[in-house]
Amino acid sequence: FRALCKLSMKPLPDGTPDPKSHELRSKILSLHLLLSILQNAGPVFRNNEMFITAIKQYLCVALSKNGVSSVPEVFELSLAIFLALLQNFKVHLKKQIEVFFKEIFMNILETSSSSFEHKWMVIQALTRICGDA
Repeated sequence: FRALCKLSMKPLPDGTPDPKSHELRSKILSLHLLLSILQNAGPVFRNNEMFITAIKQYLCVALSKNGVSSVPEVFELSLAIFLALLQNFKVHLKKQIEVFFKEIFMNILETSSSSFEHKWMVIQALTRICGDA
């Protein structure tokens, strides 16, 4: 789990990354695997203190870095991981969830330099969150 989080945080080359580049493909694969782990986490994982600590120490840091990515697929996967965290781990991650909302999502919506695509993905995620309330 920790290795996947670290792999997802590896920086991409400056400029528009080549979709076939090793760095981007590794980042996307690691994010897909992390998403799969979270979506399929059973009650043992959801209540395991070591796993929750690993989420706080590694995954939340990885999400904070990938949640501001200019690469749409990386950003979309980060949003999906955040939604999976909300669904399965919100009881344990209240402070981290607050930080994501304030520092990433609201910032994207308020900043004029954010792309329409990123803003639209955030609005769709917020719609899903509100629909589950």
